[in-house]
Amino acid sequence: MGVRIATGIVLIALVVLWLFFADYAVFTMGALLIYMVGAYEMGPLLKFKSRIPFLIVAAVAATLMFMVAPPGEYVTSAPPVYMQYLVLLALPFWCVAVMLVKAYPHMVKWHDQKWLNCIVALLMLLPFLQGLLMMRAVNFSSNYYEGAYLVISVMALVWAADSGAYFTGRMVGKTPLMPEVSPKKTREGALGGVVFAIVVMYLAKYYGFYSIYGTDELAFLVAAFGAIIFSIFGDLMESVLKRLTGIKDSGKIFPGHGGMLDRIDSQLAAIPVFLSLYWLVSGELFHAAAA
Repeated sequence: MGVRIATGIVLIALVVLWLFFADYAVFTMGALLIYMVGAYEMGPLLKFKSRIPFLIVAAVAATLMFMVAPPGEYVTSAPPVYMQYLVLLALPFWCVAVMLVKAYPHMVKWHDQKWLNCIVALLMLLPFLQGLLMMRAVNFSSNYYEGAYLVISVMALVWAADSGAYFTGRMVGKTPLMPEVSPKKTREGALGGVVFAIVVMYLAKYYGFYSIYGTDELAFLVAAFGAIIFSIFGDLMESVLKRLTGIKDSGKIFPGHGGMLDRIDSQLAAIPVFLSLYWLVSGELFHAAAA
């Protein structure tokens, strides 16, 4: 437990430094590093004998994405609408992922196809990467820290949901949430996590940390609640992949915490879902497309 807590403190400190003290180019390199380490760990979960094949696929996909829309331009102009559609792909994907998680272990044939596994993994990783870059670039030229507060506020929804679920589950958890997928998770824990995340959400909203994504009240609430709920399934989706391949942890780079995917699995869903729901409910995406 001590090692886990110490590692968690160090990781949060590194995230804060990365968000608030790195310029946009360094931030982009950090986001790409997270993406590539996640892709490296993803290989065995996709039934590849080597980690290299999917790492190459992920590298090519990110390279093409950067060629089509160089993220360095996001700090001076709005990201192109077609990149918003890339992020938006996460929403139907995570809706399907919810069904896959609920269907486990009765519907697992899809995991026998490596090409399909690659598509699943890319839909988990690419919208997350693009979403990070878009959020950090918000009003970058006029307020260096605004995007950093936005990113950490959305991430904090996940951290709060995870922490609230962990402590509530330990104290009063009795009813298994999805025992076939994650035996330790309980419904009481999940509810406690959602409640704690809502408290954190309103605190961050009160201090204006959500930037332009806090201006439309309805869109913000739908986006934030969606991010909280889908973050639970981000975690569970990775658990399904690990159970399908008999893997306990995606990696060992973080003592007491496992691998990169074990740390960002919930964020993979939360960040693109937050953006997608806000754009859809506020109508921003349709206005951008019309322009």
